[in-house]
Amino acid sequence: SKPALETSGKTIIPHGEGTSRARVASQLDSASIQRARVASQSDSTSNSSGNRHLTAAENQRQRLQRMMDELNEEGDGRAPIVKLGDASMASPFTAKHASVAPTTDIIRQGRSTLVTTLQMFKILGLNCLSTAYVLSVMYLDGVKLGDVQATISGVFTAAFFLFISHARPLPTLSAERPHPNIFCAYVLLSLLGQFTVHLFFLISSVKAAEKYMPEECIEPDAGFHPNLVNTVSYMVSMMIQVATFAVNYMGHPFNQSISENRPFMYALVAAVGFFTVITSDIFRDLNDWLKLVPLPVGLRNNLLIWAFQMFFVCYSWERLLRWAFPGKVPAWKRRQQVAVSTLEKKKEL
Repeated sequence: SKPALETSGKTIIPHGEGTSRARVASQLDSASIQRARVASQSDSTSNSSGNRHLTAAENQRQRLQRMMDELNEEGDGRAPIVKLGDASMASPFTAKHASVAPTTDIIRQGRSTLVTTLQMFKILGLNCLSTAYVLSVMYLDGVKLGDVQATISGVFTAAFFLFISHARPLPTLSAERPHPNIFCAYVLLSLLGQFTVHLFFLISSVKAAEKYMPEECIEPDAGFHPNLVNTVSYMVSMMIQVATFAVNYMGHPFNQSISENRPFMYALVAAVGFFTVITSDIFRDLNDWLKLVPLPVGLRNNLLIWAFQMFFVCYSWERLLRWAFPGKVPAWKRRQQVAVSTLEKKKEL
C-alpha cells in the first residue's frame, strides 16, 4: 500500500486520472487523460436523459451546458473551463495517455535534465577558474584580451552551451543513476584534477612565451597592444575551453553521445580546426585580424603537443572518476527513518 511504501522511504509516483485530492501530498505524481472514454460517458448520459420527458428547467439547463461545451471546444481567447480528468491540480505532470508509459518518460527527462545541469555547473566552474587566471594574475604582467579575441571566445562559448542543452535523452532507461547533486566526491575531484592540469598548461605556456619576449615593463593600466604572451595566453585559454566542453559532456547512458548530438559535434570540430589554424599560423591575414603575433616554430609545435596531452590527461581523469564514483542508490534507511518520524509527528497532532 501507499503508506507502507512511504514508511519504507521509497519515492512514490501515483498514477491515475488526476482527480484524487489524496495525491496532493505525494512526492511526485502523474495524471493521464483518456478523452474518448470521457466523451463516450457524456454521450451515453445525454442519450439516456433524452429518452424521458424533460421539463422546461431541464431543457434550459441542457442548452446552457451545450453552450459551455462549445465554448470550451472552440475557445474565444479566454481560459477554458477545466473539467474533471482534463488536468490535475495535484499532479505536477499531466499526460494525455491511457497507460503508465508517461511515468517512464518523466524519469528519462528528469535524469537528462539533472545530468545536463551537473555538466553545466562543471563546465562553468572550470571556465571561470581558467579565465580568472588569465584576466587577474596575468593582468599584472600587462596581458589583456583584444575586443575581437573576446568576441570570438564568447561566440564559441555561447554556441557550445546552446548545443549541449539540446541533447535529447535516450529512449531506454539505464540501470545507472546520475549523481543527485554537485556536492559529491566525483564532482569535486573532477574539478580539482582538471583545473590542476589546466593551470599547469597555462603556466608552462606563458613561461615558454616569456623566454622569447624582450625585457620591457608593461603597465597594468596601459592600453591593449598585441604581444607574444597575449597571443599564447589567448590560444591556451581557448584550447582549455574547447577541451572542457568535450571532456565534461555527459552522453550515454542518459543523453545522446557527442556523435549523436550533431550540432555540438560540428561546433567542436569547427573550434578545433579554427584554433589549430591560428596556432599553426597558416593564414597570416586571419591572425592579424585577431591581433595575434607570429609564434616561433618551436613554441608553436610545443603548444599543439601540450594541448593534445592536456586533453588526453583530462579525458582519462574524467573517465576514471566516472568509473570509480558511480551514481549511488539513495540511502533508503535514512529516508525510512525520516518518513517514520514524520508520520509519528502527524499522529501526535
